[in-house]
Amino acid sequence: MQDDVWKTDPEWFKPWFNTEAYHILYGHRSDSEARDLVEALIQKGCLGEPGRALDAGCGSGRHARALANQGWKVDAFDLSEASIVEARQTTFPSVAYRCLDIRSLRDQSFWTGTFDLATNFFTSLGYFDKTSEDEAVIEGFANVLKPGGILLLDFLNVPFVKANLVESETIEKQNISFQIHRRIQGGWIEKSIQFDWEGVAQHHVERVRTLSRSDFENLLSRHGLIIRKTWGDYTLSDWSPLAPRCIILAERKPE
Repeated sequence: MQDDVWKTDPEWFKPWFNTEAYHILYGHRSDSEARDLVEALIQKGCLGEPGRALDAGCGSGRHARALANQGWKVDAFDLSEASIVEARQTTFPSVAYRCLDIRSLRDQSFWTGTFDLATNFFTSLGYFDKTSEDEAVIEGFANVLKPGGILLLDFLNVPFVKANLVESETIEKQNISFQIHRRIQGGWIEKSIQFDWEGVAQHHVERVRTLSRSDFENLLSRHGLIIRKTWGDYTLSDWSPLAPRCIILAERKPE
């Protein structure tokens, strides 16, 4: 493999998330999966009574819709204009969508102290070149939550990724052959994706920081967010080093 397979831009997510190919590659995620997760959280009594919710990095809006179906009034945003266009195709009066970079959440003063619940599903942070940018994201969550508000943060589980890394594979979807390479290097989990689109070679490299459970505990606590529970998958099994996900429920300290 040539070194240029791993060449990328610090802002790699901006062009990649707006491509049709991205939505084809990851289009297997369903509304029913999101609905099941929200219902499981409600059954465990984790969310409290329906109120105001913010879904950060909402993608096509499946979790926002699941929350709305349970009586929540939801504001949802994503960096990808393509995702927001898709989300708006399904009308929910109790969901308002907008395009927004998650790093600028702390600057949205009109949302300060607004939400009873903030959610961030499917690893929508840890992409950024500077650790101060991850810090800004968590500060933003703390700012928009009411005292006693809940943050649900869903991240990959680094020990699981290390133990189960598939270095290369080919994924066929809708007549597109995605050539995938993966590695862990320099504190990053990297995924190189190469394919042809309408006869033109395409290449994108995803990069996510190897943030551990303890990294999140330290990061959250610096902004007054205390971890109350950690699960290891979308059925809300207890977290372990071998679990596929690290799903954190944290609470903003009551005043």
